[in-house]
Amino acid sequence: MSWSPTCLTGEMMPDGAAPCGAAGSSGWWEGASHVFPTRVYYEDTDAGGIVYHASYLRFAERARNEMLRLSGFPHAAMVAETGVALAVRHCEIDYRQPARLDDALEVVTRIVDIGAATLEIEQDVRRTAGLAWGGVGAVTGVDPLVRLALRLACINAQGRPVRLPAALRSVLVNVQPGALRPARVNNLSKGQD
Repeated sequence: MSWSPTCLTGEMMPDGAAPCGAAGSSGWWEGASHVFPTRVYYEDTDAGGIVYHASYLRFAERARNEMLRLSGFPHAAMVAETGVALAVRHCEIDYRQPARLDDALEVVTRIVDIGAATLEIEQDVRRTAGLAWGGVGAVTGVDPLVRLALRLACINAQGRPVRLPAALRSVLVNVQPGALRPARVNNLSKGQD
């Protein structure tokens, strides 16, 4: 796999990955937070046009995968090259307000802590703009509709916990709150620290 620069200062990504802001984009970074835009489609809702509770898990999963992709570690490539994957070990969800059909949403992902084989992540799903279903004005802003707190475990092909790959760790350490952006990501390690 070859790597090329992204919109993140000095970082490298696999060739062919969508740049920040492009159609089908992986989202963008706002400080130490990754922001992933999405929209509520009919398939995401119940009969009343309100987002079905399990749909938020899909929104959050997509956002985490796109955060990895934008950081230079597409999940499928990481599995193929290092033999490790990230799996949800624990998840707490606080449903605060409903999203509705056709709402424009953002999933904001923050890395809270990095362990030897785990990641602690917070994700907020928030409405961005526009009208809620039925023409009712949507409240926009930074208040989350849903907040998720997750622990991800790094596992091998047998499902056993293993250390995070060193290259992934170095990128993620640099996107924690208060950290500087990584200078370069040039390859995936083979799961070694």
